[in-house]
Amino acid sequence: MAKVVVKSKVKKAKRKFPVEIKAPEYLNSMTLGHSEVSDLSSLIGKTSKINMMYVSGNVKNQNVRLTFKIIEASSGLAKTTVKVYEQIPYYLRRHVKKGSDLIESSFEVVSKDGIALKVKPFAVTKANISSLVSSSVRAKIEELISQDASEKTADEFVSSVISGKIQTVFRNELKKITPMKSFEFRRVELA
Repeated sequence: MAKVVVKSKVKKAKRKFPVEIKAPEYLNSMTLGHSEVSDLSSLIGKTSKINMMYVSGNVKNQNVRLTFKIIEASSGLAKTTVKVYEQIPYYLRRHVKKGSDLIESSFEVVSKDGIALKVKPFAVTKANISSLVSSSVRAKIEELISQDASEKTADEFVSSVISGKIQTVFRNELKKITPMKSFEFRRVELA
């Protein structure tokens, strides 16, 4: 009886190309990481969470986490955009103490370039306040953010949130209603 020889298929290894992942220009196009892929189009849409301390080089930013989304990949370089800006949960507990009030809100705004942003700001007062003052502060927050977002593109708005300039301006506006300890964004997400 003759033996039957079965030929097995040999899997060919696809050649992988090194790709450098870069941050947006307003974060100085810093290198976020490296990847090796055989198809550049497979990278588009992938996300990566990175602590902002590593992106900015400043230890004071360790309470912020940024989620980057790859939007374009070509010739060994992948460009990203910031999809989510969020505070690490313990950061909020550090601000709210006995004798102060927390004012939170969550709403959507549309930027100048038509991109919807889901925004979750919070403010902490220096003293306890009434519900009437709390609701007026919340309304002022929504008005300020909606107005600012409609005047800027989505990237400009996220850039100003990351830099912290917008928080200082808004806190100074809210101080006209009641004394404020802090104003921050818990989360800003591009829809």
